[in-house]
Amino acid sequence: MSNSSPDVAIIGAGITGAAAAYRLSQLGVLADVYEIDSNVGGRMARFQFGGAVFDHGAQFFTTRGNEFRTLVEAAEADGAVEVWTHGFGEAPDGYERWRGVPDMTALAAWLLHKSEAVLHVESPVTDLGRLSTSGIILTPPIPVSVSLAQDSGLEPPPDLMGRLEAVQYKRTIAVLLVLHSPPAGMPPGGGIQLLDDHDLAFITDNCEKGVSSVPAVTIHLSNNASLALWDQSDEAVIDFAIEKTRSWVEGLDVADHSITRWRYAGPAEVLAESSASWGKEPSLVIAGEAFNGPKVEGAFNSGIDAANRVAEDVR
Repeated sequence: MSNSSPDVAIIGAGITGAAAAYRLSQLGVLADVYEIDSNVGGRMARFQFGGAVFDHGAQFFTTRGNEFRTLVEAAEADGAVEVWTHGFGEAPDGYERWRGVPDMTALAAWLLHKSEAVLHVESPVTDLGRLSTSGIILTPPIPVSVSLAQDSGLEPPPDLMGRLEAVQYKRTIAVLLVLHSPPAGMPPGGGIQLLDDHDLAFITDNCEKGVSSVPAVTIHLSNNASLALWDQSDEAVIDFAIEKTRSWVEGLDVADHSITRWRYAGPAEVLAESSASWGKEPSLVIAGEAFNGPKVEGAFNSGIDAANRVAEDVR
């Protein structure tokens, strides 16, 4: 790995930032990646407590386009991902749902490992002007990225700012339960997706999924329920989640619990372009799942596009 100063700083080590780092490496552009958390992956997240491990953000991803599928197949060959299930419910649709191995952070970690980027975890960036780079890629949720740019005196131009400020996000509350014993009634694979339920969106048995050796269940409330309960106490939210989950799963003998509020769980609507850029010296690009289609593949495509954009300005 080169000791030269990086050409590009990437803010965020989720799938968008990791894809951008991977693409910049292919283009011969040096990059540093700054991540505020101790783990990579962003909302493809893991959490550990009470001896259990949880996938507590995105539970799976799909592959639709050829570029992303080729990339995922390479990651599969290296043992970083695998097919989790071919659908949920009594009549699976046969379409592949992928998971990270050992957990959902693994794809971002694999991309960063394959890149030439230098990763800085637990390294929040509060002033973009202090970065000695020719280009900056912003990958946090749009409100977070815009606020950082404004605080750094690098605000997007008015027309772009207006479109960015119009992006709205859904909220999701994740309730994490460590159990004394495995739950009963979960399907093979350990995932229940509830597309039309008013209260719940997803239930995951992390043992059955292969994430945890200790019985552990992740419960995602629906967007509507998450919004309604957002300001309620943790105890009230946990009691609500357990009560609703018992309609689907038996044997919730809870030993410990935790809660995560995902304020920016996903965009309500997405922008048409794959990323957006402004400025020179530094050149800034904003990217993420709110561009080019939601979900993991959209975030990946946005990172690739952001890398292509910024590379044109720094090479």
